[in-house]
Amino acid sequence: MMIKINSFFILCISTFLAIPVQGWSQKKAELINTRWAEKPVQVDGFITDWKDSLDLYNEETKLYYSLSNDNENIYLAIKNNSQEGLTKILARGISFSANYESNKKTPPTVTFPILDRTPGKKVIETEQPEPKEIQKRIISKIKEIKVEGFKELVDGGISLYNTYGIKAATAFDEKDNMIQEIAIPLRLLGIEPGSTELITYRIRINGFQGPAAIQQRDMNDYDDMYGGSYGGRYNGRYGRNYNGMYGGMPRRNVFYSKTITIPEFFIKSTLAVKQ
Repeated sequence: MMIKINSFFILCISTFLAIPVQGWSQKKAELINTRWAEKPVQVDGFITDWKDSLDLYNEETKLYYSLSNDNENIYLAIKNNSQEGLTKILARGISFSANYESNKKTPPTVTFPILDRTPGKKVIETEQPEPKEIQKRIISKIKEIKVEGFKELVDGGISLYNTYGIKAATAFDEKDNMIQEIAIPLRLLGIEPGSTELITYRIRINGFQGPAAIQQRDMNDYDDMYGGSYGGRYNGRYGRNYNGMYGGMPRRNVFYSKTITIPEFFIKSTLAVKQ
C-alpha cells in the first residue's frame, strides 16, 4: 500500500507566525574567555575544529557553545540536544549578535538556519525514511542566512555562498544533535582586530506564536502539498506530533498565548589574542 509521507520538518516551520523584532535586551551577561583560532575555522557544521568539545553551556536555551576569533572573523559553534529547542530552531532559526558593550545601538545580527518554505512536489513513498534521510532533507532545505543591522548589507536573506564573508553551516552528529557554525568578519561587525574593549554577544532561539486559526490554515496547506503525517514505525518518535527525538508539535486546536518567552542569553568577552 502506498503511503503519502509528510516531510517531518515542514510541520516544524509551517504552523507559526513570525515574532515581532525585539530590541537589544539588558539581561545580565556572563563573562567568558573566547578562544584564539590558530587557523580559520572550517564552517561545515562539524566541531572537529573545536577539538571535539563545546565546553560552554547555557541552561535557559539548553545549548552547548563555544566562541573563538582570529584577526579576521568571530566564530560561533552551537550544539542543540533539546527536542523542544530543535523544533524552535527549525521554525525560526538562532540569532547571533555582537556589539561593543559601550555601543547601545541595535547590533548587526545573523539568523540561521533559514529553511526554504517554497512548496515542493508531493512525495509518495512506500515506507517511512530513516532518521538520517530525514536529516538529509532538512539540510537540503537550508539555503540562506538572514542578516540585519549591517551597515554594508541590505537587511534580508543572503546566499550560503555569499561574497561578504559571512559563513554558516548545519549538520547532525552521530547522536542526532544539531550542530551549527557561524563565521562573521570583524569588519562587518565594526569591531577592530586586536581591540581590548569588551564585546557583548547575544544568542537567541527564535520562538513562535500565532492564533490557532492561522496555524490550522498553514497546517492544512502543507498537508495538501505533502500529504499525511509520519506514523507507523516512527510513531512516538516521528509521529503526528513528532514527540521524541525532534520534539513535540502542539496539536492543531491548541490556542497559543499572545506572549511568549524567547530563550536567549548574553555573554561578554574581549577578543582572544594570539599567544
